[in-house]
This record gives sequence, C-alpha cells and structure tokens, in this order.
Amino acid sequence: MKDISFRNRLSGWKWSGSIPRKHFFPGKFSDLSLTIKMFLLFSCACLAAMGAAFAVSYRQLYASTEINQEFLARQRFEQTRSMLEERLERVESITRMAIGNENLNYYLKNLMESKGFSQQYVQLQPAWDWIENIYYGTDYDSCLFYLDGDYPFADSISGYVRDWDSERGQEIHALMEKNGYRPVWLTGEMEKNGENGQYLIFIRPVTNLEDFSKNLGSMHVYIHADKLKESFLNTPQKEVYYIKSAQGELMTVSDRALYEKIAPSDELENACLKEGGKVRADGREYYARRDEIGDSGLILFAVMPSDTVEGIFWETGMWTVIFFAAVCAALLAAVWLIARSVCARILQLSTTVAKVREGKLETLDEKEGQDEVGQLIGNYNYMIRRIRMLLEEQYRLGQEKKGAELMALQSQINPHFLYNTLDMINWMASRNEMDNIRETVLSLARYYKLILNKGQDIITIGLEIELCEAYIAIQQKRFRGKILFEIDVDDQIRRFLIPKITLQPLIENAIVHGIMEKSSGRGTILISGWEEDDEIFLSVTDDGVGMATGQENERKHKGSKYGISNIETRLTLFYNMDKCITYESTQGVGTCVSIRIGKKTGEGETQ
Repeated sequence: MKDISFRNRLSGWKWSGSIPRKHFFPGKFSDLSLTIKMFLLFSCACLAAMGAAFAVSYRQLYASTEINQEFLARQRFEQTRSMLEERLERVESITRMAIGNENLNYYLKNLMESKGFSQQYVQLQPAWDWIENIYYGTDYDSCLFYLDGDYPFADSISGYVRDWDSERGQEIHALMEKNGYRPVWLTGEMEKNGENGQYLIFIRPVTNLEDFSKNLGSMHVYIHADKLKESFLNTPQKEVYYIKSAQGELMTVSDRALYEKIAPSDELENACLKEGGKVRADGREYYARRDEIGDSGLILFAVMPSDTVEGIFWETGMWTVIFFAAVCAALLAAVWLIARSVCARILQLSTTVAKVREGKLETLDEKEGQDEVGQLIGNYNYMIRRIRMLLEEQYRLGQEKKGAELMALQSQINPHFLYNTLDMINWMASRNEMDNIRETVLSLARYYKLILNKGQDIITIGLEIELCEAYIAIQQKRFRGKILFEIDVDDQIRRFLIPKITLQPLIENAIVHGIMEKSSGRGTILISGWEEDDEIFLSVTDDGVGMATGQENERKHKGSKYGISNIETRLTLFYNMDKCITYESTQGVGTCVSIRIGKKTGEGETQ
C-alpha cells in the first residue's frame, strides 16, 4: 500500500508553471546542488564585506607606511648625525687632553730648543711615544705638529713634525692668526701610502703651559673621509647618505653606485630642509633632509626617492593581502561547512542514490525527521528493500547456474590426467619397474584423494600445492628426472581458497609446450606464490622455448585440450574478477603464466 501511495503521489505531480525552468535561471545555475547554491550566496555576501574592509585597510596601511617611513628616516638621520658629532667631539677631546699634557708640552719645548738632527730626533721620540699611547681607539689617521724651528721629518703612528717657517706652516700660522688662535676644522686632500684622499683636518694651537701668551705651534689631526662612513646606519635599499664640505666637495657616500644613480643636483640639495620631508627636484619626488655636523662645517645629506616608500609599502601590503586571503579562505571554509550542514540530509540522500549505480543498495536512517526530506528518505528505503529482495532471489538462481557450470568444467579436467598416468604405469609394468610402479601408484592415490576432497570443488592453496607435488612426482617418474621442479609459495597464503586443479594444467602446459619442445628435452619449472595488499599472485615459470608474440602465446595455451581458457573461466566465476591470468613469454627464454586472485577463506582442507 505504501508503494502504491508513493507512485500515486509521483504520478499526480506536475510542473504548474507555463515558462520552462531554464528561463528562471540563466545558464547552468539551476543544475547546481543546493549546497553549492547556498555556498555561493553566503560567499558573495562575505566576500563583499571583506572586500570593503580590505579597501579601507589598504588605504590606511599606505598612509601609515608613509608616515612610519618618514619617522624612521628622520630617526636614522638624527642618530647618524649624533654619531658623527660624537666622533668629532672625541677627536677634539683627545687633542685638548694632548696639548694640556705637561709631558708632551715638555717634549715639544725641548724639541724647539734642541740643536742638530740627532738631538732633535732624541727629543722627538718621547713625544711620539706619548702620542702612540693615546692613538689607539681614535678615528684619526695621522697626527702632525708645526713648531717654530728647523725640524726633521719623523714618523711614528703616521705622525710627523714640520717647520712653522715652511710654506705650508706659514699658511697654517696665518689661518690660526685669522681665527684668533682657536681650534678650527678644515677639509682637504692629502697623499698617504701613494694614494690621494679626502681628509677632514682638525687644527688646535699648542700653548706653552709655562707662559700662556706664547704658542709653541699647532697640532693637526687628519681623519680620512671614509672613516666617517662607519657612522652611517643600515639604510633601506634605495636611501643614500653622503657628506659634503662647506665648499661643496663630496667627502664620502654610503653607496657610491646608488649616489651616481640618483645623482643629487644643486636644486635637490638646496631644497633639503633640516626637518626633512618631500621635495621635488629634476621632475622627481624625494624624501630628503640636510644638517650641519657640529662645528666642522660638514653637511650631512640623506636622499631617498619617493618610490622607495612605495616599494616598502608593497612588501608590507603583500602580507596584508596574504592575511585577508587567509581570512577569506577561513570564511569560505566556514560558509561551506554551514551550507553542508544545512543540506546534509539532502546530500546524504543524493550520495546514497548515486551509489545505487555502483550496485551498493544502502538504506538511510529514517529518524532524521518527518519533513518532506524525511518522507523522501522513507520512500527511498522502501524501494531499496524491494530491490534487495529481487536481487537475492536472482542471486540464488545465478548461484545454482554457476555451480552447474563449475561442475561441468571440472568434469572436463578430472579424466585427463588419469589417462596419461595409467598409460605410464602400463609402460612401467612392461619393463617390470616394480619400485617405480609402487611410487607412482602412491602418488596417484594421493593425487585423487585430494581431487575428490569429499566432493568439494574449492580447496585451499595449500592443498592445491600438495596436489601439484603429487602430480610433479608422477611427472618426474615419467620423464626420468629431465625436468626439475621448484616450489616457492609463502606459507601465509596457503589458507586461502582456490578452485581445484588450477595450477596442474599450467604445469602440464609448461612441460608439453615449453620444455619438451626444446632439443634437449630438459628444463626447470618454478611454482611461486605471494600476496600483495588484498590480492594473491601465483605463477608457473618455465625455461622452455617460449613464444614469439603474446597473441600466439595465448592461442597456443588456449588451444590445448585442458588449457588456460578453462582455468580463466573457473577463476572468473569463483572470484568475480576480470583478467585473472596474464602471460609473459620470450622466444628462446621461457614463459611465465601469472594468476591474480582475491583472498577467500573457508573450509576446504581434507585430513
């Protein structure tokens, strides 16, 4: 009654609309599952919200990146300038300490009062020994003294003394006099070790400590411009720091290649401000700033093209994109799970119905609900139960048919071996070989005891191997030891079932069509067995004449009276598998027949 009611409801349902469904849903949208439709609906809403949030965040990120990079650039600049001023102040402090030292002052006065080269040299050495003690840990490259008198050149820690009356000494004296005998910073070139270089020079007057109204001369400290570069902090890839003298000469630069690429012009340098910021020069925007380094007269510049900030933003923005992409992925996953949960029963029913095509007749739990979906599940379960009943009835009829076919095929094999063996026994009797007859009869008895097996057509692989061993014993008698047999079958597969007399015909074919066709009539047959995953493999390999092609090989084996076609039919019926037998043959080398079967267990052994 339930089935009839269900059919009536189906037959009474009709499409009430006058317009085809495809007009309501363009394309193939109507063919999508409910889960996907819900997923698309919620996904569009979530992605729209995330897109708006991303747009706002992206703009705020760009602004904050720009502000942050300006702040960091300003901070780097101030730290660099402070470190440079500290270096220069350290030089001023050391020279102040030096000229205020009584020992050094004493050595210099004695040097001025000494006569002759040797006496001057003796006075000079203690002075340079003292200079040497304060040299280490400083930034200067060399130290020079100009004193009144005739003084020899003396080198110690790259230091030397010059006569104030020399041409350069007079220039220094005039400069100091003009500056009121106060310390002064200068820049200039100097040759050292055969190379010219830009140097920063600090000049400090040397006063007689016993009479402050008298000057003994001047102390000069030379600092190579490249040493100033050590104060430059790590800068972004496209930011360059450089120092110029008061006369506009380039002293040192953090990155020569980048400096030449940017090529700061006078317009750019004049536009730079102490507080820094965006400037435009030569048709391009820069972040630039400048400031003087203490009282040295040196000017520190920092220049960075504005597109550098954009590059930094893209690097930072990439992580933002990845973050939003991850959030979107998480949201889409959550939306998908929600859609799946909403449509779970419908999806379960759809999946179960799809399995019907594969022959899997499964029912569903009817306790999920009594709504329209629940009613649909109930009707589906009723239909599946009816189908199962029909299939079970059909299966019983099919099994009876298979059993009849299997017995018919089995009956074709049983007499075959008996005829040959009896003929061999008769031949042995004519030769009065009583021992061989006795052994052959025992092997034949064992063989047929296994064949009969209480009327069972299915035995274990272990019993099938014993049957082969009985058969092999008879064949070894027949061929007088010309054929050797080897058996390598794993013990763990011997308990599984196989149709009786599966391997024996393969051994017979290997003998007749393989080894006996060799001119020597000698050969070896290997019986192997092993398991792989859920399958068992058995093989019979001979070193006979082999076959030219796979097609000829198959025809020759199937053309034998009780050949492989018989075995393959029985295996197909028992295991319900296709292509259970494969062939590998090489002419002049041998043939291997392999059997692939499933794992079946049950009673099949005899005592």
